[in-house]
Amino acid sequence: MSTPTDLGAPVPDAPAPAPVQTRRTGRRAAGALALAAITGSLVAGGVERAAAQAPVDTTVARADCGPGSAPETGLQGQVPLADRESGRSQRGYECNLKLLSRYQGQGQATVGASYGHCQYLGTILPSAVSAKRPGVNVVDMSDPARPRLSDSLVSPATLGGTWETLKVHEGRGLLAAVSVGLLSGGFFVSVYDIKTDCAKPRLLNGINGTKLTLPGLFPGHEAAWSADGRTYWTTGTVGGTIAALDMSDPRSPKVLYNGSTGLVNHGIGVSADGRRIHVADIPTGFTTLDAGDIQDRKPQPQLRRVSGTTWSDGLVTQHTIPFTHRGRPYMVAVDELGSGGARILDMSDETKPVTVRQLKLEINRPEHAQRRGADTAKNGIFGYDSHYCTLDRLADPTAMACGWAQSGIRVFDIRDLRAPREIAYFNPPAQVGKRDQLRNSAHAFVPFGAHFSDILENYPGKPPLYTGETDMTADWCMSPPRFDGDRLWVSCDDNGALLLRFSNNAYPLR
Repeated sequence: MSTPTDLGAPVPDAPAPAPVQTRRTGRRAAGALALAAITGSLVAGGVERAAAQAPVDTTVARADCGPGSAPETGLQGQVPLADRESGRSQRGYECNLKLLSRYQGQGQATVGASYGHCQYLGTILPSAVSAKRPGVNVVDMSDPARPRLSDSLVSPATLGGTWETLKVHEGRGLLAAVSVGLLSGGFFVSVYDIKTDCAKPRLLNGINGTKLTLPGLFPGHEAAWSADGRTYWTTGTVGGTIAALDMSDPRSPKVLYNGSTGLVNHGIGVSADGRRIHVADIPTGFTTLDAGDIQDRKPQPQLRRVSGTTWSDGLVTQHTIPFTHRGRPYMVAVDELGSGGARILDMSDETKPVTVRQLKLEINRPEHAQRRGADTAKNGIFGYDSHYCTLDRLADPTAMACGWAQSGIRVFDIRDLRAPREIAYFNPPAQVGKRDQLRNSAHAFVPFGAHFSDILENYPGKPPLYTGETDMTADWCMSPPRFDGDRLWVSCDDNGALLLRFSNNAYPLR
């Protein structure tokens, strides 16, 4: 028997339960399964992890920078050591993208979000509570010439560190976040109405008109909305925890599923019909799970493993984006570390995903490893690495924009999936000497290496973990950009909220 899905072909039902096999140690896997037995249920089966196929092309043609640009002086994506030492990096680099508006404020903590003419700057501990304006700062850019701080969202979730859970559902005009703690937590979720007035979000699930929210037991580090806005998924990086929250009534979120996959989970991509979730793995790869029980709101729902794939090129997969191209199902998977870049996979047979293209900047290529190390040695764990990408649409996308950490914002023409090319970039000015001002910048204040040391302890070829004070010679651009006509809404750790405009007819693509 087969179940039709949005992936364009029948998918065999998951076979009967079988022992879960993972790459983790037996002790970790046993602990994860014990948690699943208490809180939720993952039905094992499907296809075990497939080995990656032969290497594919990773080169991406450089952007043709038009008049008014201030191009990079080194390799594609590089902020050369000479520019860092001379102060040149403090002027930034731009190609076919112009700064229209900026609100720096206290900086941006890892991942923010945007909606309408507003931006929401995420939080992490300890700055979530110690900053001059604690909580999620709301920036109103309705007048780009005069961006202003219009509100600061203070609730248990926003003060608990939102990390990568601060996500918007465009259609319903909802903003949600989970209290993550130091790295992976949960306990509180906050949901805001931003459709009525994006500059003055209204907490929907407060208790009796207060900013308090009911506690719950669910993971937090990453999150994603289903396309219909009825389900808000959260994952934790410790123990493979995963939960689904019912947001049918955002005034009263309810936990539908709470369990463990036995993996170390990161970001999530949700299929258009909500029946498949694609969970990014650490170190690399993703696992596809049948989430039909949750989508159908069945009692005692289960997640069923459909397939998994991995690769050796890269380190720590960040998130996935399911999309279609000419009616065929594809996936974007983005690696957070190890210069893995972003890859495009053909998902026609979801039990055997096939990488058709990989996007790397010149500085990410293996032959430039020594340059990468010299340039970024004292600027934190995130070097020239992709983090969050966005497509301009999920059916037949024409462009992809990515926050590429110290390489800034990169935009690619992907109309031909097998021959992408870069069309624009904006690497904001380095904020050397402004550390004390940027109390909410994860780049300025958080020694990220310490957080990842346990996860990467046994991974071969792991990068050196620098945990000292960063030199601030290049920003970290980590958030997902948002396409808006000829504008691009972005946020970076040190520069805060940024509104960019394409120039030289680089985008929209026709």
